[in-house]
Amino acid sequence: MAEAARPTVTLLLLLMMLFAAAPPASSASPAPADECYSADLATAGVSTGVLLEHGNRTSTKVRSELRVEVPADWPFTQHLLLSEESPDYIRAMACITRPYGGQYRRWSEWRDGVPSVTAEKDGGVTVLDRAHTWVNLNGTVHAGLWSVRTTEGRWTVRLLPPPALAGARWTEIKVDPGSPGAESATPLPSGGEGATALLWHPADSDRASAADRGKQASGRKSLANAPVPAVTVRVKASWQRSWNARSNLPGAVLLDRSGYIVSSLVTGALLLYGVVLHRRRPTPPTTRQDRALRNLARWAVAATPLALLLDGRAVLQQYGEQGNGAFWRDELILRDHGFALAFVAVLLVMARPTRRLWAALAALAVPPLLVAVVPGTFDTHDEASALALITTASASLCLFSLCSLAWAAAAWRLATDGELLPGSRRSPGNDRKLRLRLAGPAVLAWTIFVSIFLVLAEERGWQRATWLSDRTVPEYGIDHWNNFVGEALSSVLASQDWLSSYLWWLTAVAILAVLRAWRSATAESPLEEPSDRLLFLTFFGVVVVMPGGHVAGFSTISVLWQLFGMLALYGFVAPFTRRSALSQPLEGSGRPLVTVAGGPAGRATLLDKSRSYREIHAELRRLDQGLFGDVPPKRSDLERDLSNLHDWPANPPAAGGADRLPAKISVVDAALALGPRDTWWANGSRCARLSLIPALPASFLMIWVWHIRGEGGTEVLSDQFGVPGLLPALITWMATWTGAAFTLGALWRQLPGQRGAAKALPVTLAFALPVAADGLVRHFTEESTAGLAFAVSAMLFVLTVTGIAVDFDTFRTERRYWQSRLGLLLSVYQMRYYSLQFAYLIAQIIAMISIWKFLADPDSAPEPPGSKD
Repeated sequence: MAEAARPTVTLLLLLMMLFAAAPPASSASPAPADECYSADLATAGVSTGVLLEHGNRTSTKVRSELRVEVPADWPFTQHLLLSEESPDYIRAMACITRPYGGQYRRWSEWRDGVPSVTAEKDGGVTVLDRAHTWVNLNGTVHAGLWSVRTTEGRWTVRLLPPPALAGARWTEIKVDPGSPGAESATPLPSGGEGATALLWHPADSDRASAADRGKQASGRKSLANAPVPAVTVRVKASWQRSWNARSNLPGAVLLDRSGYIVSSLVTGALLLYGVVLHRRRPTPPTTRQDRALRNLARWAVAATPLALLLDGRAVLQQYGEQGNGAFWRDELILRDHGFALAFVAVLLVMARPTRRLWAALAALAVPPLLVAVVPGTFDTHDEASALALITTASASLCLFSLCSLAWAAAAWRLATDGELLPGSRRSPGNDRKLRLRLAGPAVLAWTIFVSIFLVLAEERGWQRATWLSDRTVPEYGIDHWNNFVGEALSSVLASQDWLSSYLWWLTAVAILAVLRAWRSATAESPLEEPSDRLLFLTFFGVVVVMPGGHVAGFSTISVLWQLFGMLALYGFVAPFTRRSALSQPLEGSGRPLVTVAGGPAGRATLLDKSRSYREIHAELRRLDQGLFGDVPPKRSDLERDLSNLHDWPANPPAAGGADRLPAKISVVDAALALGPRDTWWANGSRCARLSLIPALPASFLMIWVWHIRGEGGTEVLSDQFGVPGLLPALITWMATWTGAAFTLGALWRQLPGQRGAAKALPVTLAFALPVAADGLVRHFTEESTAGLAFAVSAMLFVLTVTGIAVDFDTFRTERRYWQSRLGLLLSVYQMRYYSLQFAYLIAQIIAMISIWKFLADPDSAPEPPGSKD
């Protein structure tokens, strides 16, 4: 594994050196004091504005606009027409768009594109620069010529004009603070626009004399342009936006991370109680059952230390930076690598890897241990040190590979002990082993894939923040190099947070392993046994229920949504089990239908009767249409045959003779109510497999809606793990749909309704109720609800298609007698039911298209830049 990791390190270092190579120092002569020739910009026309968008989002978005009419006699006017990479263009654009010169960085500023430059007929140019940012931290953010500083619920919006434009003709300055408006403004505005916008017109003030305005009209330089007002606007933000703007404060981080810790504690408590209930079963467990149950107990206990390690580390980091300004680099390495290795150690307790895996894991742990224990040996303090970049990058890559391999080993252990994976082909009867020759290259490829996009994201962020920095000075190259070193260090923590966000996959695997090992062949659903019921509902809450309760960006009460989803599923199913087809009493003995038809023999009988039932109905339709020959069958004989199909042999014999199926239940209804398999686990597994086809396009649609569309694409491209994160996001959505389909199949026999599309409704409602509650909370906090309705619509579509596929699969043995699957489906549903199902699906597709048409952009914003800006 250590040998296999070398290509990863080499590739990453080559990419870093390609981007971060420091250019040689420039030998150009010193620039003049006024390097922007401000006097030649006196006739330039300038207008600017800023808009704060509060509604329908978690973080306030700040949009700024700057319009500069650059005169032809400015020495740098024609430089603005050059390429954006040209040093002359950068110098000219920095003069008119930056309040500060030199190597000033703007990590919180974003642009949809480069400023628009339009050549005019008089030789001048018009520059239109649009920028934006988000108020998602306690501090100062910048967008164009404007800054927004957040302090104690009051925000200060301030104009920062470039020195080069201080003597220009400012025609209009506009500040729109959004609802409810400005609390104060200095100086007082000269006018307003709309409900909340404030306007200043310095060029029209009394200080600009009529004679001077005449000179401007004649093309001569102005000598007495009105000075640029120091516009400062105070805004009292709503508590929702103000709350989110404190997200980087230590107390806020503690409040946010406590939600994840509480969620881990609650889930762990539910799992441990499920283990206790299984231990109380009267029958002694088998070896397989005991192993799966022990794994679940270990994972329930391990989840809390993992949460404390990851979330406690984030809180500790924030408090440390608040108290000490920043950790020294050695302290950062020791702390971050220590927490990462502890994270791996907890996972290995679950994984119990083989000797070869232990050796590979130990080899991967050597570089980060060396860098953490003796950092001074590797020049981690030196500016632009190649050794520092090599060692930090190597240690970070090894830690990521180590965490990924430990994560995979833990998942493999949980799956194999619960027989969720097929057995070994080399050793029949034994579990399949996680072999290093397969796991090693897979982890290596995964690390290369992630590291490439990490380097590209870092370079994209650097170019965004420094696009107007002077690249001819040596400081630029040194800062670029050190930024790569800093990103390599920060990637350790970021990768831990990223991988930990998918630890619920292991929870799902552990629950499924126990449910499979302890499944009862006689139980009609997992809700019958209290031990299975608790774990089954927990599985639904962990896998299927969408995360919610993130009030103003904080996850403090998010665990309530998981519990709410569990209660919703039980509430929509348990009270209505008596209305299911198999719960209806036989007309003779009064026993529930499931007691006599639930086994394999009853299934075979019902399938035979169902085929005869459909054939007789086909004869009746032909008889009504006059399609028989000279001797048509008697209707009374056909109706008597139909009636006889509903007879059921009584066991033990009843006094009144044979039992009969319930009056409202036909043999086809009874056969469909059994599902395609004989046990609830087999029905659930089959249903999950059948859902894969509709789940795949639904998952791609949700990736587009939640992660790529609108501002989501900006976040994906800017985040270190944005593009690689699309793959686990796709798996997450697939798990959501297939988990819901497994729930549908496992509860199939107890769900009301006679067809699969009707049985899908209770599960969809259990999914939709927490989503609706989350939508209400978001409406109260004035956050975006984009995608919520689409998610519910997609869930209904996936489960409806899956339900129809399950109905078809129930009669799969008759497939050979039909020319097409559609013919068999028509036979099973009859034309009336088929028309209803088809119309129902068409209505769902139309509803999804309508929701898509009016879908708003997702509420997303890049991560706060922290201490960079």
